[in-house]
Amino acid sequence: MTTAATMAVVLAGCSYNPAELPLPSRGGGYPITVEFASALNLPEGAKLSFDGARVGSVRRVELAGAVVAVRVDVDAGVVIPVGSRATITQDTVLGDPYVQIDRPTDATAGALAPNARITLDHTTAPAPLEDTLAVLANFLGTGSLQQLQTSMTTVGAALPQTPDDARKVATTVAIDLRSLAASTAEIDRLLANAAGVVQVANDRSADLTQSFAPETMKFWENQRILIGHIGILLPSVGSVYTGGFWLVPMIDALATTAEGVGETGAGVPSTAAALQRFLHTTVLPFARQPRVDVTSLVTGDGTEHLAEVENLLRMLGAIR
Repeated sequence: MTTAATMAVVLAGCSYNPAELPLPSRGGGYPITVEFASALNLPEGAKLSFDGARVGSVRRVELAGAVVAVRVDVDAGVVIPVGSRATITQDTVLGDPYVQIDRPTDATAGALAPNARITLDHTTAPAPLEDTLAVLANFLGTGSLQQLQTSMTTVGAALPQTPDDARKVATTVAIDLRSLAASTAEIDRLLANAAGVVQVANDRSADLTQSFAPETMKFWENQRILIGHIGILLPSVGSVYTGGFWLVPMIDALATTAEGVGETGAGVPSTAAALQRFLHTTVLPFARQPRVDVTSLVTGDGTEHLAEVENLLRMLGAIR
């Protein structure tokens, strides 16, 4: 019992966190800080790589406001130029992420001093591996791979299946290319004309801009409406003009009547007075009490039949 308790105490005392172990150092190095937007899965103790070689390690990862501050220890004698870019990367899919520093294109600004910072605008934090695997799983699980395979099969079916078919296609393409090569002068002329048109349009760009200005477009819209109304009016005017000859006699009669109204002669009453007398003595009385006085009914042979018709109407009750 005592032996078991002693072994449990010894094993409990030997438990440790690997991340808390001191990392080997060459000594004489200097620290710098690299800012990242995200440093997920970057462990403390990860290597620092520069020019493809390990030149230090990650000492601490901590949150500093809106960025992640990664403190790295650079080995003595390693010169990192100002303006270098840093990236969190990994060599394999299952490999550990680490910090990779790349030289700038212009390395004439000097070297990073101890406790310098590579700011966020010079760093790149790739998407976490989990996100990449999720996208890959989504791509494979939604049938995209099968669709790609189907598309490749369709393309393969559309291509020549035998060497003879491929030879025919190649022959046709060669003939077309030779014909195109023989017509380069026409192509050059076409391109020259197109260039001329473009140049003219460029020279008249101010006029073209004015032609498509809002006020100009309003003018053309009004012209369209006006022409539409004229198009409706012209056939109507033409029909009245060509079919209006029947109005000529009526207009002549109206003109004669207008000329006769008011004309008077010696001892002759005016037409206006005769017209007024006719209206008062004939038209208006008939309008008040419409009736017709039949005074004679003579047939073609001169026989008077008024008495017979009067007797007939009296028998019918039409008159008394």
